[in-house]
Amino acid sequence: MNPNVLEALIQALAISPDNVVLRVQVVEGLLRAGRAREAAEQAPPLMESTHQALAVLARAHAALEAGDRAQARELYAQAIRLEPARVDEGFEARLEPDDDPWRVPTIGEDPDAPQSVPVHPDRRDRITLADVGGMEPLKEQIRLKILYPFQQPHVYAAYGKKIGGGILMYGPPGCGKTYLARATAGELGARFYVVTLEEVLNMWMGQTEKQLHRLFETARGNAPAVLFIDEVDALGAKRSEIQSTHIRIMVSQFLVEMDGIAANNEKLLVLGATNVPWNVDPALRRPGRFDRVLFVPPPDLTAREEILKLHARGRKIADNIPWRKIAENTELFSGADLSALVELATEGALAEALRSGRMHDVTPQDFTTAAKTLKPSTVEWLRRAKNYVTYSNADGSYDDVAQYLSQIKMR
Repeated sequence: MNPNVLEALIQALAISPDNVVLRVQVVEGLLRAGRAREAAEQAPPLMESTHQALAVLARAHAALEAGDRAQARELYAQAIRLEPARVDEGFEARLEPDDDPWRVPTIGEDPDAPQSVPVHPDRRDRITLADVGGMEPLKEQIRLKILYPFQQPHVYAAYGKKIGGGILMYGPPGCGKTYLARATAGELGARFYVVTLEEVLNMWMGQTEKQLHRLFETARGNAPAVLFIDEVDALGAKRSEIQSTHIRIMVSQFLVEMDGIAANNEKLLVLGATNVPWNVDPALRRPGRFDRVLFVPPPDLTAREEILKLHARGRKIADNIPWRKIAENTELFSGADLSALVELATEGALAEALRSGRMHDVTPQDFTTAAKTLKPSTVEWLRRAKNYVTYSNADGSYDDVAQYLSQIKMR
């Protein structure tokens, strides 16, 4: 938010302290500006409204700023229980202890010193596929490829089939791959571990491989478990295109862990997510590794309507918004695009309120105006994917994409 706009909102709130909608805008603006203490000072009146989660979240930010990480974690968990949509992965990362065992050792520090296990389960409230609006064909694939083997192991055991393995989820950015992974873990009742490249890499020779091994060992020891690796193309990039010996060794170690050599990967499901499947090392796609793939397309009509309503929650929005019509006019929009649409429509109404001095609801016209300035961010990805479908699909890897492109008549 523009600093001048934020200051104007703070001044307006001083004049109209009972205006709940205005107070919500101020608290959210202060949090985005990194002014946690001020946000917490403005938040208490919201405890008597439907915006309790925001008030508690502001206190969590202030507690962390004051150095009380334990209280910050407790308050953040309370806020998410009140309103799951308030999940903030960036803030969660800041809540991790300073003595993170994956930090880079300082000069003179022994990199081989004993370290605790460098992986933390996702502690957010459990979600399931019922929390995912629309996308029924994709959810049915998840049931067939993931859920049924875990839920009916005796049937698979009778046919000599092991439970677990790897599944690669790919598609345009911002379309909910991480959310689907969490929903899958929730359906299984399994522990859900999230891994990023930044957490794995270490400047000391050999430490990256050790940390990667510890990560898998932790998940194996807590099976059934889902190990979610975001941007897996970075962790499992094509070795033929890597110049760094250090990174090539890391990719090779990743392949070893996926095979479960000298270990048991049964009841360990490794979910990888990527926006660029064509950059993943082909060795990762062979049987026993990421041998099953799921294409996660842009949200369908039902999902877009649900996403719009979710992001509109808690805002000063008119009751006559034609959500279905807006969803129909936002084909190929990602979830992130739809969030941006709601933000832009709200900013339009906010700007008008500041000019006129009168608060009014966000109207259908505000959404129409906002929609004219936004284009779906998935189009570029889909056009690039079309090239791979046309020229690099001899093995049928991208048949799902080809079918989707034919449905939307991508030119």
